[in-house]
Amino acid sequence: MTPLPPPPRRRDLRRRELRRRPRRGRRLAVETLVVASGLAAAAFAAPTLLAGPGAAEDAEQVRLAAELDLREADTASRSGDRTAASPTGTPTPTPTPTPTADAAPPATPAEPAPAPDAPDDTDGAAAPQPATTVPVPAPAPAATAPQSIDAEIVTLGNVARRAAGLPDLATSACAQEQALARASLLVAENRFEHDPLGPILTACGGRTVGENLALGYPTAQATVDAWLASPGHRANLLSPDFTSIGVACVDGPRGALCAQVFLG
Repeated sequence: MTPLPPPPRRRDLRRRELRRRPRRGRRLAVETLVVASGLAAAAFAAPTLLAGPGAAEDAEQVRLAAELDLREADTASRSGDRTAASPTGTPTPTPTPTPTADAAPPATPAEPAPAPDAPDDTDGAAAPQPATTVPVPAPAPAATAPQSIDAEIVTLGNVARRAAGLPDLATSACAQEQALARASLLVAENRFEHDPLGPILTACGGRTVGENLALGYPTAQATVDAWLASPGHRANLLSPDFTSIGVACVDGPRGALCAQVFLG
């Protein structure tokens, strides 16, 4: 039979107790360190987790602000490109002024009647006073009628022909009728072009015919000057083959339309 070990002594029990105490302290220290480390990690992790939604909101606000800036910039560029168009003005036809009448010459005053001879008073009798006569002024000459623009164009054309050493063109009633009919038709149809000249020869006869047209010139002088400045119109006006002329001017929406018809 195995003998029982002797009971432990108090001294031995104290030593065992003292040996066990440091180990428990280490465990507590380790557990405390682990818990503290976990708290520290949580402390560092918490700001990250808390900062996450805030940063996202800030980023969203920045994105929205940027989009708003882009929208505003786009609106400004579109509105800046819109410009209003300038109405185009319509030229107003120049009205044809009325030719100025020639100034009437000044009236010549009548000469006063001569004074009667002094009476012979040799007999001493008082002679009666003669009656005073009032001079009657001579009538003023009639004012010259204003020349029409048609006749003035004929006159100015003949002045140019004389300067070129050519005879004057006689006025033809048939040529004037044709000029009036042709100018009236062009104004009525709002045209400005030459119609065929054959009907003029049929109506008036002759060997050759010509025509000049002008539109919108304010005076007869301006009309004739324009024809003389154009080679084709000048050739008609100064042609030695023509012997008579007819001119007519008709008012229209674009001014006076004048036609010259030449016969030869």
